[in-house]
Amino acid sequence: TLGHLVERILRAVPSLPRLRLSSVDGVEIDDRLFDLLTGEERMMPHVHLSLQSGDNLILKRMKRRHSREQAIDLVARLQDRRPAIAIGADIIAGFPTEEDAAFEYSMRMVAEAHIVHGHIFPYSERNGTPAARMPQVAPQVRKERAARLRAAVAQEKARWQVSLVGSEQNLLIERDCQSGHAENFAHIRLETKATAGQIARVRIS
Repeated sequence: TLGHLVERILRAVPSLPRLRLSSVDGVEIDDRLFDLLTGEERMMPHVHLSLQSGDNLILKRMKRRHSREQAIDLVARLQDRRPAIAIGADIIAGFPTEEDAAFEYSMRMVAEAHIVHGHIFPYSERNGTPAARMPQVAPQVRKERAARLRAAVAQEKARWQVSLVGSEQNLLIERDCQSGHAENFAHIRLETKATAGQIARVRIS
C-alpha cells in the first residue's frame, strides 16, 4: 500500500528531512498512512486530495471511490489529530450533468473541507470517454464555475494565511534565495536573502 511505501522510504532514508505527498486519493489513506501523516514529523502537514467534486451524484458518475461525507470526515479526522495540516484539493468545474445545485455542493465543500490550496480547472472533453457521451455543461458556464471556485479557495486561503501571522515555520529556501514553502505549503517571502536549499526557521509577519 501507499502507507507501506511511505513507511519504508522514511525508514530507509533517515537523513530525509521532509516528505510531501501530492494528489492523494482519500481512499488510499488507510490507518497506516493516516498515522504517518498525523504523527511523523518528517511527513509534511499538507494533504492534497483528489476530491474532484462536492456532489455525490457527480462523484458517482466520475466513478470516484469516495462520497462527499467521507471526504469531509477524512479532513476533520486529519486536522483533529494534527491541527497544522493544510488541505489542498483537485476540483473539476462543469463536469457533464452538473446542475447548479450540484455545483453549489462543490462551493460549500471548499469551506467545509478547509481547502486552502486549490487546483481548480473546468472540465474538458476527451473523445472516447463515457463522460464525453453525457449531456455537456456549456463551456462558458464551466469557466464561470471554475472562477467562482478559485475565488472561494482564495478567500479560504486568505483567512488561513492571516492565522499564520506571528507563528514560526520551517521554510525550505528556493532557488531565488528570497522565498520558499513552509511545511504546510504556505508560500513565504523573505525580507533578506538566504541560501537556496537551506531549511530556515522563520517568523511570519
